[in-house]
Amino acid sequence: MSVFQLAMLTVVTVASLRSLPAMGAYGLGSITLFVIPAIVFLVPTALVAAELATGWKGGVYTWVREAFGNRLGFTAIWLQWIQNVVWYPTQIAFIAASLSFVIGNQGLASNGLYTAVVILVLYWGSTLITLKGGNLFAKVGSWSGILGTLFPAVLLIVLGAIWLATGEKSETSLE
Repeated sequence: MSVFQLAMLTVVTVASLRSLPAMGAYGLGSITLFVIPAIVFLVPTALVAAELATGWKGGVYTWVREAFGNRLGFTAIWLQWIQNVVWYPTQIAFIAASLSFVIGNQGLASNGLYTAVVILVLYWGSTLITLKGGNLFAKVGSWSGILGTLFPAVLLIVLGAIWLATGEKSETSLE
């Protein structure tokens, strides 16, 4: 996995566009909501992971096992796995609801069967992609990040700049 692919996967995970409307109410102060977690969480996590990776081949399980034994190594990797088991269906349910608006049938957003089918198809589709190898997963994740997060973010910025350039008033305080 390249550094760019890893960066894109991190961007997709952290910088979801879903939170931007709520954060818009804070104006420029909302930048702090991105900067502080980056400094306090992402940078130290990256440094720790880089240091551990130079000492032991493997990942979280190996690192925790070497420090605390097999039992806690298993616990660490199980907690990481169970977080994904809970998080993915929640995210995919959001995707299903959003997709219903894209296709012009908002009633589907509250249809449990539709949501379940979308969750199962996307969950198993992503599982099959992952089973094909980390390289394919990284490529799909990177392109998804570009098309689903970065491109819409750039588009929002450009359209916002055009809006302001036409003399319209900003609805968000920039103070």
